[in-house]
Amino acid sequence: MARARREMLAHLPQLDAEALLVDGHLAGRVLRADVLAEVLLPPWDNSAMDGYAVRASDVRRVPCRLPVIGEMAAGMDPGAISIEPGTCAKVMTGAPLPRGADAVAPYEWTDRGETEVLILERPERGNAIRRAGEDLASGNRILPAGHRIRATDIAPLAASGGASISVSKRPRVALITTGDEIRPAGSRLGPGQIYDTAGPALEALIEAAGGTIELRLRIGDDPVLVEQTLIEAASAADVVATVGGVSVGDHDHVRATVERRGRLRLWRVAMRPGRPIAFGDLEGAVFLGLPGNPVSAAVTFILFGAGCLLAMQGATKTQPSTQFAELLEAVDKPEGLETFHRVLLRPRAGRLPGVRLSGSQSSGATLSLARADALLALPAKGARLEPGTVVEVIPL
Repeated sequence: MARARREMLAHLPQLDAEALLVDGHLAGRVLRADVLAEVLLPPWDNSAMDGYAVRASDVRRVPCRLPVIGEMAAGMDPGAISIEPGTCAKVMTGAPLPRGADAVAPYEWTDRGETEVLILERPERGNAIRRAGEDLASGNRILPAGHRIRATDIAPLAASGGASISVSKRPRVALITTGDEIRPAGSRLGPGQIYDTAGPALEALIEAAGGTIELRLRIGDDPVLVEQTLIEAASAADVVATVGGVSVGDHDHVRATVERRGRLRLWRVAMRPGRPIAFGDLEGAVFLGLPGNPVSAAVTFILFGAGCLLAMQGATKTQPSTQFAELLEAVDKPEGLETFHRVLLRPRAGRLPGVRLSGSQSSGATLSLARADALLALPAKGARLEPGTVVEVIPL
């Protein structure tokens, strides 16, 4: 599987960049350049608490009374108030520190007087003060190129001083499910027909990997229609992702079309589920052929497809995260195939999480995928693992 992933990543184009405003829509996008701070953060020394700005040398002994000469609130000019020896000023959280002050006595340490305050606990110099530039200084790197922006990254990006950020464009994906028997959810089923279960799941997985659905089609198994549809999709999208039609059946026409009109770089990986995965080029677009069974399609996209979309955006992290766990039951697998079982994780205090199967491991059993917390990643060698074996899992 690792070799197949390397083959895919080696033949992916990188998408162009675009500038986006710094707002919540940045989440999930991949940075194309380092983001550097343009300002100090905080821009001036400010108070970390509501209280009284004092000179620490004036409060060597407590209790201590000091006259209150004014108040500094957020948004005021940093030089609006200066305190002289033997005086203090009210200061609100986030407000600039009055000139002359070197400590803050929180409200909780005082009687909260208005014109004169009784300070009951001695603040050390620097207490409850955030220094100018302690979070960011101009020129500091906030986030590196290739980083995929999280919701928690947006606050420092907004504070950096820039109005827009350079990110990669999202891959435009044409998603095509194939098969005469496939029908959209909610439609009336005829004899031998089934609902399209893989397609909707892949729509969500594509969006989660930063892609955008440019074209969404369902087609039957007519070879002429398959070829026509694939070529039209390739002209409209960066990636053509198909479900079904890449195995060895008499009605699997997708792979043949790619071999005839493009280049098939990879076909079949020694894994379960998802062995008949295909990858290549089609009329200038990346081609990703996923198996027709819904679990196989979802698992292969998680393991390969998501990484392809992220790599096209320049992401430095393209592989799923893993963690260790311990088997709570014996697990069988086919010898010679890397295997990905759907499993439940059971947290255990002071120990590795426990792992057990979430249900049927059939490639058509979608309920066990919905119940699963992770995929149990087992190496090709071996056919049975006993309880207590430490294993690697991919959290879902």
